[in-house]
Amino acid sequence: MTFFEQFFSNTIFLTAAFGWLVAQVLKTLIHLIVSKKFVAERLVGSGGMPSSHSAFVCACAASTGVLYGFSSPLFAIATVVAIVVMYDAANV
Repeated sequence: MTFFEQFFSNTIFLTAAFGWLVAQVLKTLIHLIVSKKFVAERLVGSGGMPSSHSAFVCACAASTGVLYGFSSPLFAIATVVAIVVMYDAANV
C-alpha cells in the first residue's frame, strides 16, 4: 500500500478533514446570507464562526473515541488537545 493510499484511508484524519470542510462551507454560507456578498477567502481563511479549528479537533477526538474506545489513552490525548484548541478559539 502506498503512502497516499494509507493516508487517505485514515478514518480519523478523514473525519477531522470533513469536519473542517463542513465548518468552512457553513462559515462561507453564513457570511453570504448575512452580508449578501460572496467572499471566497471564507472557504480557506481562519477566524469567524463556526470555528474550523474546533471542528477539526472535535471530529478527531470523537472519531478516536469511536475507534479506540472512550477510555483509551489516545482519546484522552485527543480530547485534551481539542479542549485547548476550543478554549483558545473562544478567547480570540
